[in-house]
Amino acid sequence: MRTALAFGLLVFSTSGRPSSATATAAGARAVPATSAPARGRSAAVASALAAIERGLSSTRYQHQPKIDARRGIYLWDCSIMAGWILSRTAPDARRALAVDKPLARDFYRAIERAPTARPSHGWQRMTDPGALLAGDVFAWLKPALFKDRPNTGHVGFLVGTPWRHPKHEGVWLMRIADATTELHGADSRPVGGEGGFGTATIAFAVDGSGAAVAYGWYGEAQDPQTFVRTRILFGRVFR
Repeated sequence: MRTALAFGLLVFSTSGRPSSATATAAGARAVPATSAPARGRSAAVASALAAIERGLSSTRYQHQPKIDARRGIYLWDCSIMAGWILSRTAPDARRALAVDKPLARDFYRAIERAPTARPSHGWQRMTDPGALLAGDVFAWLKPALFKDRPNTGHVGFLVGTPWRHPKHEGVWLMRIADATTELHGADSRPVGGEGGFGTATIAFAVDGSGAAVAYGWYGEAQDPQTFVRTRILFGRVFR
């Protein structure tokens, strides 16, 4: 997923040049859970992602999948990757997406439908960034700024526990796994490559309730004033 950045008054394109556009999508709001949630299938998801990373021999970002796990070949986009992982680690959660070829918005909607106090239909919505685990899912809807682009948003998985930004209050940093052509911060994919599967760091700005309201595609080094506002949710899969 290629993207530009807009959180405050400035927008920075992926080339780093500012423009005057601003994002208008509102951030998601959620009621915090009252007790620590069960771990669900997070560990299984994290293990599957680690196995891909260990055995990876060829990857590329593309919308027509070519997957040969035995040979370490993963040619796919973010939603194909997420669906493939869930079909092998949390099939109930995968079925709850209710479409044969889910897009990023379908993962977002599945999380949006899920309760916060307990899992239902294989999903639980997570409202505290500090409670997220490796293997949890993030998904956001396409920002209004990018309304003319063909994608529906972005989806991926955490591969570690989040930590607070050392300089910016209300910003969380997360190591994630996804499929993209535009590199994040501290990205495992080579500069100038064909994208595909990789691990990296991205940032999320949260409001006073802890709900994520904007993402920083480039991670720790990115100025929060250039984060992109949109609707963002986190989920945990079960069964």
